[in-house]
Amino acid sequence: MNNNDTTGFLGWDIGGAHLKVAYCDNSGQITQVIQLPCALWQGIHELRTAMQQALTLLGCRHTQHALTMTGELVDAFENREQGVTEILNCVADILPEAVLHIFAGQRGWLKPQQAKQEWRDVASMNWQASALFVATQCSQGLFLDIGSTTCDVIPFIDGQIQPHGLDDHNRQKSGELVYTGAIRTPLFAISHHAPLNGELVPLTAEWFASSGDVWCILGQVSATEIQDSSADGQPWQNRHCQQRLARMLATDAEEATDAQWRIVADWFAKQQLQQITQACLQVLSRHSAINKNAPLIGAGVGRFIIKAIAERLNRPYVDFSALCQNRDDAAAHAPATALALLAQQQLS
Repeated sequence: MNNNDTTGFLGWDIGGAHLKVAYCDNSGQITQVIQLPCALWQGIHELRTAMQQALTLLGCRHTQHALTMTGELVDAFENREQGVTEILNCVADILPEAVLHIFAGQRGWLKPQQAKQEWRDVASMNWQASALFVATQCSQGLFLDIGSTTCDVIPFIDGQIQPHGLDDHNRQKSGELVYTGAIRTPLFAISHHAPLNGELVPLTAEWFASSGDVWCILGQVSATEIQDSSADGQPWQNRHCQQRLARMLATDAEEATDAQWRIVADWFAKQQLQQITQACLQVLSRHSAINKNAPLIGAGVGRFIIKAIAERLNRPYVDFSALCQNRDDAAAHAPATALALLAQQQLS
């Protein structure tokens, strides 16, 4: 696809590990959604490279560009303010300021210089883009987005989002941000022990394995879908995932059967499901006005987890793709998609 001679809207979601970009035309039709590796903790040059790759793939320099971020949190920056500033400076080196629109949540859109001054309204607001879009499509429920690293739990009532906190600190306290995801979460952040041969084995306190190993073993994530590096740098095929799980239990994969390692993986899966279920119940306890039949709307690469949680809570499940022209890639990268659609609706 080449849109050099057209106008449309690109939604950029700049994360600490990935860059997600979605394009929609002037009629609001999503035509492409991509994700590229962007190890921003290694330096701002990673973002510059990823953005140039995205523009080459999409051919969309002559569009309007809507931008959100969470990458300001990486430890390459001294603090979040510096992160926002450096990210915006990098973007401004690549894209003309006249076509740049920085998302500031419910405040709307800021130009780059204003966004640097009011950085608190810009930092880590990508969840609001997705939630605001969902609230235009459904009257009430919980919106969940489980990515590679985190999970958002956002209530909405009467077509309005009802967040208890706006920054990550308050969102974590409120249960609306859970630092657990489908790929990158270290397993010792999910449980402190796991069963093997009828015993509960304490885990090694090392990043030997992650949630991606669990979901690969259980067949919920394909090895070819993952752009992140594994804990040991080896591929995501089953035998490597088993060996990484084995290291967490201070043993080797050969010391147990495939069936046993699947039980270990299922243990971690159930523990992670419980963490997110508890967050949903914490959020719901604050919003008794949400009808018991209101759905969970799921987005992100880990939305298969949300479907399972909806069953636990006895609530309907609605996939984000159903709100976005039935595109799985739009559901996998909801903030970028929502940002492009919101820009088309509000900036046309």
